Amino acid sequence: MDGILAKVPGRDSQINELIELLGEDDEPLPVSLFISGSMATGKSLCVTTVLQHLRLKFVVIDCIECYSPRIIFEAILTELDEDELLEVKCDSLSEFINVFKTLTSEKFQSKPIVLVFDRAERLRCMDSNIISTFLRLREFCTVNVCTIFISHLVYDNFYFKMGVREPIKIFFPNYNKEDLFKIVFLSHKVYLQHVLNIYQVDDDLVDVLSKPELFANFLNAFLSVFYRPCRDLIELRYMAKTNFIKYCEPIIKHEIKPTDLAKLWRHIAPILKSNLELLYLRINNTKSLTQSPGKENSDVECHSHNYEKTLKEELMSTKTFAQSFELPYYAKFLLVAAYLASYNPPKEDKRLFMKNHGKQRKRLQQTKAKAKINEKLNTQLGPKVFTLDRLLAIFYAILEERIGLTSNLLAQIATLVELKLIAGTKEVDLDSAKYKCIVGYDFISAVAQTIGFNVKKYLYDFI
Repeated sequence: MDGILAKVPGRDSQINELIELLGEDDEPLPVSLFISGSMATGKSLCVTTVLQHLRLKFVVIDCIECYSPRIIFEAILTELDEDELLEVKCDSLSEFINVFKTLTSEKFQSKPIVLVFDRAERLRCMDSNIISTFLRLREFCTVNVCTIFISHLVYDNFYFKMGVREPIKIFFPNYNKEDLFKIVFLSHKVYLQHVLNIYQVDDDLVDVLSKPELFANFLNAFLSVFYRPCRDLIELRYMAKTNFIKYCEPIIKHEIKPTDLAKLWRHIAPILKSNLELLYLRINNTKSLTQSPGKENSDVECHSHNYEKTLKEELMSTKTFAQSFELPYYAKFLLVAAYLASYNPPKEDKRLFMKNHGKQRKRLQQTKAKAKINEKLNTQLGPKVFTLDRLLAIFYAILEERIGLTSNLLAQIATLVELKLIAGTKEVDLDSAKYKCIVGYDFISAVAQTIGFNVKKYLYDFI
């Protein structure tokens, strides 16, 4: 028991509850369990560790890999048929129940069997009777079988048209600070090897860097900055691996002694705070640390010195910032249409957006006005107010496919207002609503690039 708790730190109560529910060999298993919790909270690891400790026969089905009912049925039967005596082909649910009942009664008799459905939220995309049948599999097969569903969603997100027997629910909360420290500390050797792959270090210095006290001091400093804004274990591991290199850098260069914790904290604190802005972006920063063939060590020092500045510029660049917005497909077209409505004169809409707009004579005054483009471009004078009907007219003109004016489409306009990309009222009123696009040309061109749209082609200033 102590070995399980050491392997999965911070999950003592959940492991004890699983062991009490699954019990011993002579006890009947529960009909079904539903395990929920955030991503990377140890759900799958705890379940498989407990099942291995109890020596139960279990099958793990990844619902992303097994994306159809037929693949799920055949995966379960193939895993149970160890002798491979059956030619496993199963197309329907009734056929699966018959084969499963025959196979388990012959080979396992009354021995317990556990079916684990990892990432079970994918089952909602299949027929509604799939998950409801697995919840009551014991009733249909009369076998000592337990089905365990693991998902990052709560059970209320699973909808059933007919009543089913609710499973026993177990919730995995997020790790606290002490648990995160213990889990990340287990990867000390991996992080140290990552540092040694980048820097060539003497054997004496390797012994210094491999001391647990040094890594523990780094983790205390790291979690004091990153724990409040981020509880995701996957992201914390990645950021700790990245920042541990910067923590060891002055030690490797003999600038700071490994025992001088105050200087090490003053060195790493501004780097950690600046890297808070890089959470979940996964910007590749190893280029500034690795040494290219034929370059001197001074080049590496110069690049690493400007490391934070380079990342800051890359993060704050308009293109990177614009492409980080994960807007819906039609919302991007609405944003582009809002920009075109703000920076194009209304009287030019016919010529810009209609194919058969007729010919227009070039007057002398217009030619002179176009020649004086200094400080008179619409894109330099600022955005103009436009009405909702004009926005929708431009939207349908630049959109190649035909879609109806639905409430979901109008709701996306309110979303753009909430995101401060468009200025206006959140209430969509077809008669009196007026808006104004408040993003620049660089931003809108980056957004338009993701949908394959050329903004410059439809701007009056560039005609």
